[in-house]
Amino acid sequence: MELIKRHKGLALVGGLTIVLVVILLIIFSRMIFSTGKTKYGDRLNNIVKINKKVLEDNKKELEELDEVKKVTIRTQGKIIYTIMTVTDKTSKDKAKEIAKNTITKYDEKVIECYDFEFLITQEPILDKDGNDSAYTISGTKHPDNENISWTRN
Repeated sequence: MELIKRHKGLALVGGLTIVLVVILLIIFSRMIFSTGKTKYGDRLNNIVKINKKVLEDNKKELEELDEVKKVTIRTQGKIIYTIMTVTDKTSKDKAKEIAKNTITKYDEKVIECYDFEFLITQEPILDKDGNDSAYTISGTKHPDNENISWTRN
């Protein structure tokens, strides 16, 4: 006790340091060790569920088109990703039109809930020098917008 009385300032600083370290450990443990919530938090609580059959049917319809070589459709969170490879004879405008038509295949509630992301690549077109002149375009449609926003290439 005599030692603490002689070093009041040092004892006070030491006590405050211990309290601060305990508080920081509690904060960090709550941040690091989750409480079992999903990685998206509560943003997906009232999400409209998409039937897998709708995604598969949409993919099959796209694969049946002469302009489309390969299609992948997947969902992640509130985003529907459509990745297409089109033939070397397909124009950008035609590829954009195909992408726009895929949105109409979904239920109105899905369109109002999900973002749509499109990535369209054209098969390689090599000129006589071996340079590739194929295009890659991407587009995004937010539920609040009527149109798809496309990249400028």
